[in-house]
Amino acid sequence: MFLGCCLSARSRKQTMVTLSTAEAEYIALCDLVIELLWYIELLEELGFPQRSIVVHCDNQSAIAIAKNPGHHDRTKHISTKYHFVRDQVEKGRIQLRYCPTKLMIADILTKAIPRQQFEILRSKMGLADGPTLSGSMKNTQELTSAFMHCPYPI
Repeated sequence: MFLGCCLSARSRKQTMVTLSTAEAEYIALCDLVIELLWYIELLEELGFPQRSIVVHCDNQSAIAIAKNPGHHDRTKHISTKYHFVRDQVEKGRIQLRYCPTKLMIADILTKAIPRQQFEILRSKMGLADGPTLSGSMKNTQELTSAFMHCPYPI
């Protein structure tokens, strides 16, 4: 989120096998940091200097891997290219902060979540509840009029 707007949203299957959830999250963090740095460079080129960017993660182990530069038996198999995250944290360009899973906005796109949590996360994204379609639609005119608020052609 930047200035209350979603700049990018993506959900995809990781192409490599990981040995833990922490490792999978760490690899996903690397992909995110690469994209964020592109946005930082763009904004700076447009004349908007940037301080460090706060990245929220719901996996404390992935954050610990990124913040601890030491070599550990449990993480020695992780490819060095993914330690790009660690480098950016050390340089101060990225700040990693823990965010509980129930408050993680990104989860709305990746997990089946309870309705109440969905509604909370949807509001945090700045999205409003759309019209509810229930019962039978008598004709397509009703359907079209139900979505007249949509800025894109139906």
